[in-house]
Parts: sequence; structure tokens; C-alpha cells
Amino acid sequence: MIKAEAFNMNQARVRRLIERAITTFELDLKGLVVLTEAATGYYALTPLLAAMGGADKVLALARDSSYGTAQEARWQTLNVIQQWGFERHISVLMSREDDRIGEADIVTNLGAVRPLNASFLRRLKSTSVIPLMWETWEYRPEDLDLATCRRLGIPVLGTNEHHPDLQILHYVGLLAIKLLFELQIEVFRSEIVVIGGREFGTQVARTLQSAGAEVTQVRVSEGESLHMSRDREVLMTCDAVVVAEHRSREMLIGPGGQMEASELVRLNPGVVVAHIAGAVDRTSLVEAGMACLPEHIAPAGYMSVTADRLGPRPLIDLHAAGLKVGEALAQAATRGLRGLDAERYVVAHCELAQGWSEHTDLHARAAG
Repeated sequence: MIKAEAFNMNQARVRRLIERAITTFELDLKGLVVLTEAATGYYALTPLLAAMGGADKVLALARDSSYGTAQEARWQTLNVIQQWGFERHISVLMSREDDRIGEADIVTNLGAVRPLNASFLRRLKSTSVIPLMWETWEYRPEDLDLATCRRLGIPVLGTNEHHPDLQILHYVGLLAIKLLFELQIEVFRSEIVVIGGREFGTQVARTLQSAGAEVTQVRVSEGESLHMSRDREVLMTCDAVVVAEHRSREMLIGPGGQMEASELVRLNPGVVVAHIAGAVDRTSLVEAGMACLPEHIAPAGYMSVTADRLGPRPLIDLHAAGLKVGEALAQAATRGLRGLDAERYVVAHCELAQGWSEHTDLHARAAG
């Protein structure tokens, strides 16, 4: 997410992108109350997106974060709302204890709204629904109490980021390229090690290769190790390391990890590190004299940089699609469907919705 003080927006283009996304995803939130976040950067657009998508009322919850204070989030959100004439549709909430939260039909699982813990969930009305706004494999128990959702009959679904109208993972590879450019790595003809498997690591490796880089991918989530001789050899000559591991919580570079930062510098004094996701200790990198971006590295399981660093479209499209999933869940609620029944119905009727079929073990633990 872009920090508050660095935010500058091309409003004409943003409005066009929002209108296009609403049309593409046929977003129609008429008759619904949406609870989402008031945030900084392009994330300040989500309440506006919901209002332009027809919501009767939008509640935007603000809180302090590493990207800006609650007051900065409030100011940026209100600034856009007022310029676009949506003051009557959107209210910024400054407290999680605000009683208006109980009015929400759709509750987005975005940063300022989290954690959606048991006490928060019990304040919602019985027909509330939760779109994750990203894919279900990214679920984190500390952000959302899925067991309580099950007990209360609150349906929860993800957004299919692989949908042809989204293809969000493609932006992850472009993020790597942008970070490398900022680190003065040309990418083309550069030797780059990508640490990460599955969705993120594979997409980053593919994108870098298509840009002409010589790429070695280390799939740590599949049991490989940075200490293998082959990887040590390529680390000695590579120009950059990109860390893009979104599933494993194991320390990759840092104290007690697969490799110490000091060891990496000894192998290759000129190497730089671009971080998207994965357990890396930035303090160790800096103390070892290594150039690295971004300035803030998120904990394992979270992204240090998101696609809004590239521009507004990926965020607008993803959040429009997530709100569409919320709309479909809310429509299921009007049919009297709750919990898993609502989820099954929506997955069967909405291509943008992503269920939990690949994570039945997660469902079993949550239901227990």
C-alpha cells in the first residue's frame, strides 16, 4: 500500500477504471450496506467503489497502520468522497465500537476492518456476509475467526484472482520488476534468484524470465533448501534475490533461518534483495550492508508490497470483484441461505467466487 504522504492520484483515469470495473463485474449493491476500510493511497478508493456500485450506505472504518494514521486515512478518504460528491453515501468510522457496524450487510476482510474476531463478529446482524477480497489459500486465522463464522452462520468466500477479468497474480511478477528497477537491477540479462514456490514464486520467476532475466527458482515451500550447493553457487554470482514465498512461515534469511544475512553477503557482497513476501529479517540485511526494498518488510504470511504500488487498476478490479462476491452472498442471504449453504450456492452461480474445496482440512478445523 502506498504511504499517505506519497499519494498522488490521476482522478480522471481512476474514475474511468472504477466505472469500467463496475460494468465488467456487473456490480449492483443497491439496497445493501457495505462495511469496508478507510485507508491511504489507492485503498482509499474502496468506499467510493462501493458507493459508485450502488450501495445504499458505505461505512468506512479507519485505524492507524504503518501506511498512515487513522486521521490520515480519514482525510484521504473524505477528500476523494467530497471531490466526487458522495458525502451522503459514505460515513467514516473512527472506532470499532461504533454501533453502525451492526448495520452492515457486506463486511470486507480488509486491513482496517481486521481482525474479524469473535467479539466483532457477534455484533453483526444475522444476515451479514464476508467476502475475503482475495483467494481462500491466503486465509490467516489471526485476521478472521472462521470457527465463529461457522457457528453464527456467516458465509465467507474468497475472490478468484485467476479469473480472466482479473489475473491478479500477473501483477506480482511486475512488482518484482519494479522493485528490481528501483534497486538499479536492469532485469534483462541479469542473474536473479527467486526464493518461493507455488503461486507467488512461480509467477515471479515466469515474469522475470519473460523480461530476459536468467532465473533460478528455489521452491522452499516444497522442501528445498537455500543451503544446497547448487543454490549457494548461483547465490555467489547472482545480481539480486527476490523473496516471494507467501505460504511458508519458516525464516528464510535472518537469525535461525535457512541462511544468515551475513552469510549471503560473504557469498556475494554486491547482491541486493527485493522482498514481496516471506520471512526475512530486514534488520539483519541492513546490518550486513545489503541494499533491500521495500523499507518495511512484512511478517511471514503478509505482503510487503501489493499491486497498488504499480498503479490503481489491480486494486480497483480486485476490490470490485470482491464486492461482487459479497453481493452474491448477500443475495443468497435474501433467499434464506446461511453459512455453508450460502457458500455452495454462490460458488455454483458466481465465477468470481472461490470456495474452500482445496482446503477441506481448514474447514474441518474451523468447524470443530
